[in-house]
Amino acid sequence: MKYGWVVLLLLVAGIAPRKAEAQAEVYGQFTVSDLKNLYSTDLLYGGTAGLLVDGPTWHHMLISADIQARFVGKSGESLDGAAVGPRFSFPMKKHGITPYAEFLVGFARYNNTIYTYQPMGATTDSQIQINGGVAKRVSPRWDISADFSYSQYYALGGEYNPKSFGVGAIYHFVKR
Repeated sequence: MKYGWVVLLLLVAGIAPRKAEAQAEVYGQFTVSDLKNLYSTDLLYGGTAGLLVDGPTWHHMLISADIQARFVGKSGESLDGAAVGPRFSFPMKKHGITPYAEFLVGFARYNNTIYTYQPMGATTDSQIQINGGVAKRVSPRWDISADFSYSQYYALGGEYNPKSFGVGAIYHFVKR
């Protein structure tokens, strides 16, 4: 019987109201993707947008959730995708610089209306991304950022491995 009271006390303590410590940020970037396959290399231009939700800090590492959408294309060809995954940031408050790395999983849609050596039309399949970059604090609510992304897109036999470079800004809803 005493064990039941301990479990109940732990449950109540676990759901007791607390001060919310999670913060959220939104970001946007101009993105260039190098879409290379067996036949050609194409540069696609567009944007990346996302939402970051900060979680716990472990030692000097901030763990966040990233929800990202990327839309790149050129005349007759496009690659649009959405992915989600963890971001690991290492804020250096003294310098205002935050390097980060992330691993995202999601889906992308490739659309081709000009290349005859590929199946014409559109196809959707899974993708993974490994991203890394750096953010520099410019005000209490704004950062500028630059990152590199390596993706594996599994449609069409997995021959597409887009490499993307993005430059943009991050807006923090809460002043830091």
